[in-house]
Amino acid sequence: MTIMETGARSLAGIFTRQVTPQNVRAFEVFIIRLAVVFFIGHLALIFLLNNIPAFYRGESYNYLKAIYTPFSFILVYEVFLLVIILPESMTEFIGKQFEIITLITLRSFFHDVADVHMHTTLRLSDPVVISLGYDLIASLLMFGLTVTFHRLHSRHREHDSKEPLERFINLKKSMSVCLLLVLAITSFYNLQSWLSHAIPALVNHTEFPNPNSFFYIDFFGVMIYADVLLLIISFLYDSSFYTVTRNASFIISTVLLRLSLSMERPTNHLVIVVAFAFSIAVMFMLQFRQKVPAQHASKH
Repeated sequence: MTIMETGARSLAGIFTRQVTPQNVRAFEVFIIRLAVVFFIGHLALIFLLNNIPAFYRGESYNYLKAIYTPFSFILVYEVFLLVIILPESMTEFIGKQFEIITLITLRSFFHDVADVHMHTTLRLSDPVVISLGYDLIASLLMFGLTVTFHRLHSRHREHDSKEPLERFINLKKSMSVCLLLVLAITSFYNLQSWLSHAIPALVNHTEFPNPNSFFYIDFFGVMIYADVLLLIISFLYDSSFYTVTRNASFIISTVLLRLSLSMERPTNHLVIVVAFAFSIAVMFMLQFRQKVPAQHASKH
């Protein structure tokens, strides 16, 4: 047994012992409690900014903006699920990425709707209305494509890959442990970085930084290299052209999703939809190919 396999087995043991249904549920409850506390805290902060002269910044803030905060905690939990689902299936791992990007887009709606002045007359040509329309239409498309992706996977799961070997599962579990560590470090670092910008913005009455420009860009960048590493390792167990093509399409989708996080609307939405559609098209074509032998066999 090589040093790499020994290390992978040790890390896989840590994953098996720690990532249990009970611990996952405990973390979920912890995140929900944090979401409630910070949601109430955000509402209280908006109240102070709107009503206390010492905190007033020259404009009133919509309380709907507070919805953005608990949604951010939900996304953190979804990223956690993304990491721990890696040993189960590469396809489900990519599907979870699609879910996260869809939720990020939905969260953008709550961020933007808070900028709408409820007591003013709005027109379809107003930028804020157009922005909200982009969020809603893009979210609906992403949700539909995500459902289609999972539908294709569930209907033909037996064709996704051969029975995985224990060594490959151990390698994926060890990668999950490393990604959990990266997730914890990047979460702490980016929260600290965001606060270092947000606190001066609060004191100096300037614009608050966008949280999307911190955590998700870094983490999805890590995901690209994790996907590439998985593709390379998978060669040891299945080097067929079709499996390589499928996994390569997943990497392309991850790269496109990462790029979308640095783009403005509606370009980012278009890139995300293309990423989703590309993976779905590859999966559909692979499954169509796999049906042909069965049809020929039935004729004979």
